[in-house]
Amino acid sequence: MQNDLGSLNKDAIAISKEYTEELAWPTVALTLFVLIAFVANLWMFAIGVTPLWVSILAYAVLTYMSYTPLHEAAHGNIHGGRQHLQWLNKLCGYLVAPLIMVPFSTHTVEHFTHHRYTNQPDKDPDYVVSGMRHGFLAFIWHGLGFLWVQNTFLFHGYWKTAPLRERLTFMAEVTFALSWRALFLVVCTREYSVLLLVAGYFAGAFFTAYWFAYRPHHAYEETARYRNTNSLLMPVWMQPMQWFWLGQDLHSVHHLFPRVPFYRYRQLHRRIEHVMRAHGTPMIGIFSRRDIPAAE
Repeated sequence: MQNDLGSLNKDAIAISKEYTEELAWPTVALTLFVLIAFVANLWMFAIGVTPLWVSILAYAVLTYMSYTPLHEAAHGNIHGGRQHLQWLNKLCGYLVAPLIMVPFSTHTVEHFTHHRYTNQPDKDPDYVVSGMRHGFLAFIWHGLGFLWVQNTFLFHGYWKTAPLRERLTFMAEVTFALSWRALFLVVCTREYSVLLLVAGYFAGAFFTAYWFAYRPHHAYEETARYRNTNSLLMPVWMQPMQWFWLGQDLHSVHHLFPRVPFYRYRQLHRRIEHVMRAHGTPMIGIFSRRDIPAAE
């Protein structure tokens, strides 16, 4: 049995490599879209074109979307196998980081630790988000804790040894993320500007925490590579909206093969689903949370 699983794993690895060398133009396009739409949303609110609720909704959606390019850049998935284009990978990461308020320069410290120790309570920095399951107040408290960890984990044993350039870059990113918000409040004279920034950000950030971090790993009981992350399968009626999840309904693919771009998750999942099922990857309904058998 173990030999069979090992052979299947090798097959999955070989298939995944077909998707790791490409230049991720869709991610570059997403970066530009998010950045332009974000600025346009603030501008239209400031001049009174859009009502507050529309601006908050757009702010939330774009905040959520901004994490995907940051996440892809952290894994080096934008330049793919083209090392001379690493600058493009970094540029995309730095452009969206001030929107989601997670510094790109140090995000790999926290995020790679999460990958290394997924679902281990004493080692996985993202494990704090597991507390969201204990009711509404816990949802808020642990969601805030998760956002806090994204910015502070590097101080737990890494900051003192980090290169000076990296520390300065981190401080510059945090300063810029706060400064542009303060500048907007000074320049924009429209009522409820603070509410836009606060409500829009936290709505988007919590959506990200829930669907990008909490639900893929629920119920936080498995640490094995093929078992620590769920495939969240959507019902037929919901599949036209799959694009909005930006692949994170299949976050299981990312944890297995983190160098595969997000827009290839679905294609790769179809090709290696039999391998994942053989290894015990949870395949559950995105809302029902019940096991979904393989299609015949």
